[in-house]
This record gives sequence, C-alpha cells and structure tokens, in this order.
Amino acid sequence: NGFKININTASSTELQKLPGIGPKTAESIIEYRQKQGHFKSTEEIKRVKGIGEKKYESIKELISV
Repeated sequence: NGFKININTASSTELQKLPGIGPKTAESIIEYRQKQGHFKSTEEIKRVKGIGEKKYESIKELISV
C-alpha cells in the first residue's frame, strides 16, 4: 500500500504490524530508540536484539526513518 512505518516514531502496536515483529521485539526497538536516539538509517534496526539480516530483509521495504 506504499505506507511505510517510521521506526523512529512508531508505537509498539504499529511496529507489531511488521512481519515477524512481536511485542518483545517492538519493545526492544523502542528501548533502542530511547537509549541511542533516532535511527539514522533503516539498516540500523539490525542492531536491535532480535532483528537479524533475515528479518531486516523481510521488513526493509515496509519501514522508513
């Protein structure tokens, strides 16, 4: 649908709409953001615990910063 989820502003509920992202990973993304500041690129999400190369590949077209 062309709508991308902004990983810098998305709520836990919004993040969980992404394939393979459950409540725990959504919380990790939000925690990372709170500690490290905004993501500078979508690739930076791979630094979050629970998101590896494979998961990134499945969501990269659906996220923005």
